[in-house]
Amino acid sequence: MSKRLSKGMAWCLTFPFCAAWGCGGNYVPEAASTASRQTVKAGPQVEAIQPVRAALQRVLEQPGAIQPNEETRLHAKVSGFVSRLSTDIGQRAKGPRFDANGIMVQRGEVLAELMVPELVEDVGQKEASIRQAEAEVLLARKALISAETNISAMRAVETETKAAVVRAKALNDRWVSEDARIAGLVPRGIVTDQTRDETQSQLRATQAMREEAFARMTSAEAMGRKAISDRDKFEAEVQVASARLEVAKAAAQKAKVLVDYAVIRAPYDCVVTRRSVHTGDFVQTGSGRMESDSLFTVARLDPVRVVIHVPESDAALVNEKGPVKLCVQALRYAEFSGAITRTSWALESGSRTLRVEVDMPNREGKLRPGMYVYAKLTAALPESWIVPTPAVARQGDVTYCFLEDNGKWARTVVQTGHNDGNRVEVLKRHAPGSTIQWQDWSGNEKIAAKVAGLTDGQMISPSFTESAISK
Repeated sequence: MSKRLSKGMAWCLTFPFCAAWGCGGNYVPEAASTASRQTVKAGPQVEAIQPVRAALQRVLEQPGAIQPNEETRLHAKVSGFVSRLSTDIGQRAKGPRFDANGIMVQRGEVLAELMVPELVEDVGQKEASIRQAEAEVLLARKALISAETNISAMRAVETETKAAVVRAKALNDRWVSEDARIAGLVPRGIVTDQTRDETQSQLRATQAMREEAFARMTSAEAMGRKAISDRDKFEAEVQVASARLEVAKAAAQKAKVLVDYAVIRAPYDCVVTRRSVHTGDFVQTGSGRMESDSLFTVARLDPVRVVIHVPESDAALVNEKGPVKLCVQALRYAEFSGAITRTSWALESGSRTLRVEVDMPNREGKLRPGMYVYAKLTAALPESWIVPTPAVARQGDVTYCFLEDNGKWARTVVQTGHNDGNRVEVLKRHAPGSTIQWQDWSGNEKIAAKVAGLTDGQMISPSFTESAISK
């Protein structure tokens, strides 16, 4: 009995030690258990960082399509029959050539010719009208020369009649004086009455001569004025005839232009992408708006125009000359580098997108209109506060990070901007202790570099490190 009691007491004394050591046989002192609990409460060791000012590179990835640099539908300006076709679809044609002053030195290649004989006859008629108008101008100029000669003759006659008037007046004055002298001699009997009568007859004759000379002078002056009037009339006739000549030349030029419209030429270096006529077809002038009215459709393919539609949210980031990389699936995913050439500036009202165009050289003709492309546009964002992407997380509609607050990690709601995959913009954050008030970042905040594994109010490990994110 005593032996069994001793064994039981020994077991009772041993049991607490077994409980203390545990099933694994490792003893855990009370102080160690307390320290272990404190370590768990502090959480994992997390690096603390500070936001920095930097500018992210935003890469916009959007689909696009290749379009011709120019596409033109060629229509007939005059009606006629197609007499000759010089090209077909897929063929290239050279456009006009110009010198340094912009003057055309070579016309574009002929694509087709129309037969319009009535226009050719009209050109001949207009050229005959030119010759007739030239003859009328020549006749009017000769009449003008004759009128100017007549003016010279009339001026000579006026001079002669004026001299005759002077002579007649002088002769009349002499006989007036003689008559007065004879009249004083007759009473004294020095001269006879017969002599006085002869003197008065001479006086009357000279008076008549003077009046005749005045009349001739008046007539010569009138004829001189008439000659000047005739000269002015013929000058006007010369101007009228010259104007008729210009009208005839303009009408002939118009007729030649209409005949020239019968030849359809390439407007620029192009490829014929559509032909809708055949030899012998009768074509009529169209409105120029419908593709069905056109004879040919041609496209300028060097360079080509790559069209990309950028969403409204990224439209403000797109600037001309910005770098672009294009991937063309149809060319075994060949890549091309370029730059933004132009934008529409205004968004399209329906899709709310910005039209972006990139001109790409295409001398070899590899890029064809209609090809699908995948574009990457790189845009520099304005400088802002940024943190590493793992430092922020999103739960539902809320984006948050963890800020250091009195030795604890405080869950803080933030407003974020663009993200380049590694870094993210932080725009605003909630003020400490507030769930509605926003405030700007100062750059002095300490942020947990990783959100994963942290909880709100978690103690910060005493051994955490501090650093700033590199730009």
